[in-house]
Amino acid sequence: MTEHRDQQLRQLISLLKDGNFHSGQKLADELSVSRAYVWKLMQQLEALGLEFESVTRKGYRLIKSLQLLDAQSLQQEMVSTGLEDWQSEVLLLTDSTNEQLKGAGFCHKKVLAAEYQSAGRGRRGRQWVSPLASNLYWSVGWQTQMPVQQLGGLSLVVGLAIIKALQSLDIEGVQLKWPNDIRYQGKKLGGILIELSGDVAGALQVVIGVGLNMQMGSTLAQSIEQEWMNVNDLAPDVSRQQVLAKTIVEFNQALELFEQKGFAAFQELWQEVDECFGQKVSILQQHQELKGIGAGVDDTGALLLQTGQGVIPIYAGEVSLRFRA
Repeated sequence: MTEHRDQQLRQLISLLKDGNFHSGQKLADELSVSRAYVWKLMQQLEALGLEFESVTRKGYRLIKSLQLLDAQSLQQEMVSTGLEDWQSEVLLLTDSTNEQLKGAGFCHKKVLAAEYQSAGRGRRGRQWVSPLASNLYWSVGWQTQMPVQQLGGLSLVVGLAIIKALQSLDIEGVQLKWPNDIRYQGKKLGGILIELSGDVAGALQVVIGVGLNMQMGSTLAQSIEQEWMNVNDLAPDVSRQQVLAKTIVEFNQALELFEQKGFAAFQELWQEVDECFGQKVSILQQHQELKGIGAGVDDTGALLLQTGQGVIPIYAGEVSLRFRA
């Protein structure tokens, strides 16, 4: 997509964001284009997951009002909270925020958010449903001298930072499912994807990707294979901008502490929100299934699985954890 078309879509969304009807002619005049071109833009928004209705003699109306993320306001808020060394950028459309921060695009302490991802991913290569301006999709670049062997608990630390941010917005009761799921009463609110590159002995470039359901419509998420819900189901008045800003503050504090003291500094906090503790679970890894009961995590972030042969540590990687009856 050209930068000009990107700007036109942003302008069109800004005109429609109040949720009221806007005539095709008025939109065309505002954009200095034809009504037929407005229709093409609306079709593109629909293809990107934005739901609207079109009524003769009334025009177009978004099914629900929305507000795009504001990179300038986000940057100002970070500065006001002492994060002057952090950067922020918001893209309208991208393939994946994680992909954009990798390699040449990497920047330490950079927040990259997007309104839409065409190739959003979860763990193990799963598709991450990313409709336009409905949820939060963002990645953080973080460079560390920690050896890769000490980073096993990082996704848990990130989950705890997200919970703390939600709690600061009066959203309580959120839990974490080892190693990377954010959940509420058994339904998925979001997930975390961490990717590493660089020297395994230090100077690692870490890209921390997060997807958080905010106000996704049910018709847009039919491909999701598990029960899910939105943050706005718990707190209708909380905005995406608020959640993102609060989370970055918590990320900064959590990453600093993690680098200084490792996961051991977070182990007690994890126990308070561990959805797996005391539950019957199955671990699928390397074509074998292990059954047991969740017994917390150790000071490296490994899951402790209570089995008939004793407690076994399970390390994050190509594993899948499922609850069982």
